[in-house]
Amino acid sequence: MGQSGHVKHFKSSLLFQDFEMLIFKKFKTLIFDHRGIGQTDDGDKQYTIKTLANDVAGLIDALEFGKVNVIGFSMGAMIAQELMINYPEKIEKVIIGSTHCGRPKYIMPSKEIFTGKSPFQENVSPEEIIKSQIPLVYSEGFIKTHANSIDAIIQNYLSHPVPLEVYRKQINAVLKFKSHRRLKIVQVPTLILHGKQDLLVPPQNAEILADLIPGAKLKFFENSGHGLLTEQAEAVLNAIIDFMGN
Repeated sequence: MGQSGHVKHFKSSLLFQDFEMLIFKKFKTLIFDHRGIGQTDDGDKQYTIKTLANDVAGLIDALEFGKVNVIGFSMGAMIAQELMINYPEKIEKVIIGSTHCGRPKYIMPSKEIFTGKSPFQENVSPEEIIKSQIPLVYSEGFIKTHANSIDAIIQNYLSHPVPLEVYRKQINAVLKFKSHRRLKIVQVPTLILHGKQDLLVPPQNAEILADLIPGAKLKFFENSGHGLLTEQAEAVLNAIIDFMGN
């Protein structure tokens, strides 16, 4: 799952139906919560993206899966980068979307897009957080034409809130993430997916990743924002299936 993602968010979403039709029928699939979310324990200390990747590697070993395909978006794609850098023997192929390689190569979003409440403000509510995230995650066109979907996303988040302290830890881990100097050693087949309307992670970041990861394939989605997996679910999932099947 990506930043502030919860398995219950996913299972309660319309996106889950697309996965059932297109992914679950073709591939044995594991979806899990990161530490501190759902029934997963969380320590008191801050952690890094590498820590979360270590958790995933341990889960792969515990379940005796052997080599696996990894799909990750946003923060989940940063975790996937750490996996293919540090645990290539466990990974068959990787699909990463809506992500970047960290500073100094990270192309930052415009400061002007951050107009809502911050998770680091005092007394901020879950409703204020999710409503401030909507215009950052989804394209303007999607928000205008899918009002019911946006309402469902908000209600889904509020029904299964992520602890604020965990959300803050994830943000801090993302801010410290850097992979650019290590990506040149990657030998895992990689597909990069990105929305051309992504405000949170500008699309130039996908091109940077494609240049840094040997042999990586890059596919843009012209009308999608950061949440391209929701906005163009069928097209994105078909791209994933094609890549994993080849």
